[in-house]
Amino acid sequence: MVTPESARAQAIDFLTQQGLDRAFVENASIKIEDAREIVNIVEAENPRKILEIGTFVGVSSAVLGLCASDAEIVCIDADLPAIAQNLLCLRQFDVRDRRTNLDFVSQVIAHFGMAERFTLHRGFFSCCFPEAEDRNKLAAGEIEITESIVGEEICEQLGPFDMAFLDADHRKAAVYSDLKVLYPHIQPGVAIVLHDAGEDFWGQQVKAAMREFLELHREIPFEVRGDIGIIRRS
Repeated sequence: MVTPESARAQAIDFLTQQGLDRAFVENASIKIEDAREIVNIVEAENPRKILEIGTFVGVSSAVLGLCASDAEIVCIDADLPAIAQNLLCLRQFDVRDRRTNLDFVSQVIAHFGMAERFTLHRGFFSCCFPEAEDRNKLAAGEIEITESIVGEEICEQLGPFDMAFLDADHRKAAVYSDLKVLYPHIQPGVAIVLHDAGEDFWGQQVKAAMREFLELHREIPFEVRGDIGIIRRS
């Protein structure tokens, strides 16, 4: 089996070869310890169908695809150009590439020979950017935003799922909205894995959304392991 460290490194190497700045990809993608934790969950639960919400350029997709080698993986992403993530990042990089996220994800999964197990869908999961500030940054960069919200339709068509990895917009309103749509389409007992649930700014937003969601579902088991939050449908 491919290790999470190897899967992550291979994906970053490949994306760098495709012209993306390595520091940019490293900064905006899952870290090694997060990849390990996600793969620990995969190994323990052996999901057959995984939903990934927020693929970015495909590092986490590669980790899931290579380390869950029998799983079907459904990816949803707003499919913005790479430069958009640079504009939205707290840390700025000199990235001007206008190829879109799913362009890179398509190349990644083809490179690793696993495209037949993936389906890629363009659109927001449950809501568009909730903050006008983000929209203004993208407008200043002449970046159009899709208004398509596709989560409910895709979940009804392709769910239920044996695991979900939620790594899209980390603002509280967006995470809460995503959880409300996602929760009914997860098999009982399996994990919704939330990225960036640590102690930094975005982690506080993600955990605030988790707490608000759990007020409606007090029976749900949940935990936080470093930067990874885990909710299980009861």
